[in-house]
Amino acid sequence: MSWETIRNLVRDEWVILSLLLAWSLAGLTVICERFYALWNIIPKSETFKNRVIDALEHGDVGKAAALCEMFPVPLAEVFERGLQVYQKTPNKTAEAVTSQRAAAVLSLKRYLWALGTVGSSAPFVGLFGTVVGILKAFQSMSVAGTGGFKVVSQGIAAALVATAAGLLVAIYAVIAYNYFVSRVGAIAMQYKLYSEEFLAALGAVGSRAAPVASAPAAAAAQGTT
Repeated sequence: MSWETIRNLVRDEWVILSLLLAWSLAGLTVICERFYALWNIIPKSETFKNRVIDALEHGDVGKAAALCEMFPVPLAEVFERGLQVYQKTPNKTAEAVTSQRAAAVLSLKRYLWALGTVGSSAPFVGLFGTVVGILKAFQSMSVAGTGGFKVVSQGIAAALVATAAGLLVAIYAVIAYNYFVSRVGAIAMQYKLYSEEFLAALGAVGSRAAPVASAPAAAAAQGTT
């Protein structure tokens, strides 16, 4: 394609190309942001989970709560909510952990709707530009009063670039969207397993605390006999 053809394309289809450029920049921004947000999140969450459970196994609930404030992972919010509810109403801990885990997984899907929108709409934007370009080519042919493929071939070829650009934007956006959806699904499954381990550790803390709390009462009962 000659530079003259490219200049004509930019001049005639600048609205469509500008829209596709904006779509492309939006898609790349979301991809970079999600890569950064999800990078190495499972190993970090597993390290955090192991330290919290180790603290609970030693009966140190305060240390577990402090770890939740230190670690910048979404799982920390889940465990922190669980510890808060456990200290007030232990029987509702599992429900609180489940709801907070769902909120954490939802936050991992942030901006993916925009990436899906780019992937689904970019081909249609490019196709719209191509249709407009072809209409302009045939209009020019009717004004000139001449016919034949050579008259409209250059205009059609330039117009098809809009479709190619739209498909290019859509391809990487759809691939990235499917990857991130799969990635979030894997993280959600890991978080479910981590939460079950956390609840089991909390249950063990409660079972150890119950006999300790009942010991003074038993001693008092023996003293009265």
